[in-house]
Amino acid sequence: MKTELYFMIRHTPFWAIPILLLSGEFAYLFWLRKKKTNVKICILFMLISITALSWYYYAGGPDKSVKKFMKWQRTFEL
Repeated sequence: MKTELYFMIRHTPFWAIPILLLSGEFAYLFWLRKKKTNVKICILFMLISITALSWYYYAGGPDKSVKKFMKWQRTFEL
């Protein structure tokens, strides 16, 4: 479980950028068709992608983002 999570954090731009672009396009299409619930879902995916990308670049890239996440995760262990 942890290795898959670390893999996703390490390769964030490879999944977050396509999700960001696709959900933005679908949010616009659903907005034109006045389907508000679908627009909200797409905007939620966009926010998750933007947050993940922000963390990735703030942390300093693939290796540092995983190390900072591991350090942050240790604060919650008992």
